[in-house]
Amino acid sequence: MVLELNLNSLLGRLALALFVFAGCALLVLVIVSKFVIATLADDRFVVTRDMLQVPVTYFPNSARLNGRLAAAELSESDRNLANAKEHAQRAVKLSPNDYRYRVTLASIEEAGGDRSAAESALLAARALAPSHWSVRYRLGNLLVRQGKLTQSLDELKIAVAANSTLLPGTLDLLWRASRGNVEALETVAGSNPKARLTLAQFLLKSSRPAEASAVFGTIDRSGRLASSTDSASFLNLLIAAGELQAARDFWGEIAGGERQSLAVWNGGFESDLMKDFTQFDWQFGKSEYARLSIDPAVAHSGSRSLKVEFVGRDTTQLDNEIRQLVLVRPGARYALECYVKTNGLETPEGPRLVVANTTWIAASEPVAQGSNDWQRLAVEFVAPPNPKNAMSAVYISLKRKPKFSYDEPTRGDLWLDDFSLKEQ
Repeated sequence: MVLELNLNSLLGRLALALFVFAGCALLVLVIVSKFVIATLADDRFVVTRDMLQVPVTYFPNSARLNGRLAAAELSESDRNLANAKEHAQRAVKLSPNDYRYRVTLASIEEAGGDRSAAESALLAARALAPSHWSVRYRLGNLLVRQGKLTQSLDELKIAVAANSTLLPGTLDLLWRASRGNVEALETVAGSNPKARLTLAQFLLKSSRPAEASAVFGTIDRSGRLASSTDSASFLNLLIAAGELQAARDFWGEIAGGERQSLAVWNGGFESDLMKDFTQFDWQFGKSEYARLSIDPAVAHSGSRSLKVEFVGRDTTQLDNEIRQLVLVRPGARYALECYVKTNGLETPEGPRLVVANTTWIAASEPVAQGSNDWQRLAVEFVAPPNPKNAMSAVYISLKRKPKFSYDEPTRGDLWLDDFSLKEQ
């Protein structure tokens, strides 16, 4: 059948105009409806329940609007869970392959106290989006709250592997739910070095140093160096917790590639300092009285030494600008020595080699004035007691403490090299 329209007649022209107008109106309606739905369903815009009630009435078959209204209803302080559930179920029915509406439905079911229904909704969401970490995390979290700890671990492990920011909160959740089950936490952390480092820090902060050290010990040197800031923080926490030997052993593996038994590290200043890892290496601070530098042209042995250039300021003081933390056996007698060279040193009293913790334990004779070739500087001391630990920690340093509130400026240079500490 052929429909002929005579445009030469008024009736034909009117029919064409009505047809075009109807088509345009329909097109405008489609465009407007799509714009309204897209705008109100956009997560970037904050909408309320009241804003969505009328649009949902006009577009009842929009899964996006029904899902958005269900979520908005759930967030209201005077929420109507039955209404939220109705719209969530409608969204699921209208768009059965979109996992997001099932996640919203799960939240509504749990808010209503039906965790079993919430679990079913999340299992359906997982089937639709098995690789989406948020679904896995929600399901794992819900399983923990249901007391299904073993079933939750795989879900949480997958979520944490995809989004590492979830790990600290997940560890805390599992720690409380499992009553301190370290094995459960290890399962979720997996084998990723950074995740295991986070776990080690968590265990240490939870007063489980032995387990924390065991976890940290499984991370190889490259993994520790790749997360140097976190590794250094762990060592600092170990030291603060009094786990001195473990901290020293781990530090030796990082700094030298193996556990080092030397009491003084880098005694000849031949190795460069490692960023973040100065726990048992030389620590240099700024001084207004002297400039500190590694001199590659002067050495007692090897090729380098530490140079101290005094700037000639009165009442010269050196305190913690040069120091190293070393471990000693409580009650044992030790001899600490180094070699010192001076050039034009002028001072009311030279600096001393000092062993200290919170106070001075022992000090050498002061460095002699003038210009002198390498001379031995030594001090003997008894390591302080530590009833809570098999090891004690002391600082070795170069100090100058003025005898009076004012003394003459210290000028000149000195070099230090070949530090060693031996048990007598």
